[in-house]
Amino acid sequence: MKTILAFFVAVAVIGVGSSALAKTDFSGKWVVSGTLSSDSAEETISPTCTFKESDGALSGSCKGSSGLGSIDGAADGDSVVWTWKRIATNDKVLDATITFRGSLGSDGVIRGQWKDSNIDGEVGTFVAQRLKS
Repeated sequence: MKTILAFFVAVAVIGVGSSALAKTDFSGKWVVSGTLSSDSAEETISPTCTFKESDGALSGSCKGSSGLGSIDGAADGDSVVWTWKRIATNDKVLDATITFRGSLGSDGVIRGQWKDSNIDGEVGTFVAQRLKS
């Protein structure tokens, strides 16, 4: 009986350990929603970003109602950082480099902070949810 119990405990520990070591893959489409408020400006963004991850490096693009452009970044465990080189597609925003820094939660949502190169010193918050294919 002790042998059987020891076997099930070992299987449970191995199962928990291997899932904890599972690598997060950020590849896919993500819907981003962010707000940045300051004394001089308020900006809301909602692009859809498509990521391809390879060995921790991110590439891809983002496209929203105000702009589109390429991204590059990095992923490490549940942490992710990417930079969107936004090219404005209307006269409401300027071209910008937008940097996102976040972590993937157990609910599958990335939460973090973002900066717009046109708004000095201010940081906004964002969430990103993966689109189901």
